[in-house]
Amino acid sequence: MRSLRQPVLWFFVLTCVLAGIGQCVHFLVSRRLAAGVPAGTPIEDTPLMTWIRCAPFVTGSGPSVAGVVLTFFLYGVAGVRRLASRLNPWPLRRAGPVLAACLLLPVGVIVLPLGILAAFGGSVLPPSWSVSTYVGGAFFGGGLVGPGLLEEIGWRGFALPHLQRRHSALVSSLLIGLVWALWHLPNFILPSEPLPWWHPLTFVPLILALSVLFTWVYNSTGGNLFAVVVLHGAIDTALDLRLSSDSGMMAREDGIALLLFAVIAVGLVWRYGAANLSRRARVLAEPA
Repeated sequence: MRSLRQPVLWFFVLTCVLAGIGQCVHFLVSRRLAAGVPAGTPIEDTPLMTWIRCAPFVTGSGPSVAGVVLTFFLYGVAGVRRLASRLNPWPLRRAGPVLAACLLLPVGVIVLPLGILAAFGGSVLPPSWSVSTYVGGAFFGGGLVGPGLLEEIGWRGFALPHLQRRHSALVSSLLIGLVWALWHLPNFILPSEPLPWWHPLTFVPLILALSVLFTWVYNSTGGNLFAVVVLHGAIDTALDLRLSSDSGMMAREDGIALLLFAVIAVGLVWRYGAANLSRRARVLAEPA
């Protein structure tokens, strides 16, 4: 076991460095693949589409890679095994309501308002949405083989328990939320399609509110990563259901999601307290 001063700071730095490297690789590969494609060719008919499907594993895996690397540095192979064991869903049999909340909250906060807005012409509800599509995306497409697994081993698996050794659960959540939002900055600087100017203004407070929710799930399950991976996948899957291209519709959708998640975050702090954000004691990392 090794010691390291400010392990979370090193985690944040390594995560951002890996994000920069991943974005550079994505940019160079995309340019090379697009160079020989005749103008007007549908992207679906080019090799670029294959790369775009694989690119998130290059651009979005930095948090979990950094978490595993620093866990190995601090605790060795045994520490990595303990980290991996937190992905076991079996302990959740006693925390079924929390796992249910991971699946139901995104439906209530994102999907249901979309349906209400669509009924009044204020949004576009995807015609192909189904419960099976949503659950599959939560557990697999957005979870175990998507952003959930690629990020949560780092954000919640490594950074959160280390931060909670020195700070309350609420402060830890907000610190992670700020870096989490900064880590997404390339999505606004180098988007495939232009984003509205107001999008970052709603995105940052949304991420802060979500970080509080993720901490509640993590601490309430005794540090189970499977639960937060599913929550991450469920939120991403629900957000992907939005098909609105009109800026006004997008603003209403984002505004409602931000408002509801903010209310949930404030309610969790009020109900469980800032210290632990859970009935249980907050999960702490082992001393390094």
